[in-house]
Amino acid sequence: MVRGPAALLAVVGAALAYVLVAPELPQLHPPELSALVASAVGLTFVVAIVAGMAAMADSPFTLFPAVLGSGLLVAALDANGAAAAATPFEVILLCSLGIAFAVVFDAPALAVALPLFLAAIDIGQALGGGSAGLFTLSTSKPGDVLTLDLPDWGTGLAAARLSATDVLFLGAFAAYARRLGLRERAAEVGMLLGLLAAVASEVLLDTQLPTIALMAAGYLLPNIDRLGGLFARPVGE
Repeated sequence: MVRGPAALLAVVGAALAYVLVAPELPQLHPPELSALVASAVGLTFVVAIVAGMAAMADSPFTLFPAVLGSGLLVAALDANGAAAAATPFEVILLCSLGIAFAVVFDAPALAVALPLFLAAIDIGQALGGGSAGLFTLSTSKPGDVLTLDLPDWGTGLAAARLSATDVLFLGAFAAYARRLGLRERAAEVGMLLGLLAAVASEVLLDTQLPTIALMAAGYLLPNIDRLGGLFARPVGE
């Protein structure tokens, strides 16, 4: 995953170039293949940006210019109808807020309790018939300020839309993993795999899976042997 400011800037630049060029890429057939490939590429960029941003948990004051700058860029791009182009900066904005949450609420036990609590709510919502997954397959449905567009190839449409809460908690979980000595890179890969599983289920099986629950599993399972010690660790250690 991404390491250092230069690498982070390179990933953000590559992600911006990708979302801008995606409408010009060859359209894939059938639509299911297009949704899978475009969603996988888009989600990989999202998690790569989050992985690079997680280092800011070591220097929380760097979050202020990140939030301010990305917020201004998102507002400007959204005002000009460039929702897809705003996606990399929306990731920076939202995961910065998630990292800030993890810094402020720096309780080791919360690093375990929070994802379990959120997963339980997400699963309960899914079982109750609520919307739990990504909006996949090319869609002309307009997005909103609480979703991030992942562009399809060659259509100018969205292959998927990721919710703001998904990105916020991606940032929080990555920051917890870094600050508490968990397997940070393994957790980030696990969360990416959880999101990809949600896409595959929705595209291939027409079944929505609870994305935050899958992210929580991807974050916790690679660190299962280290979680018990967090409950015995005092706050702030």
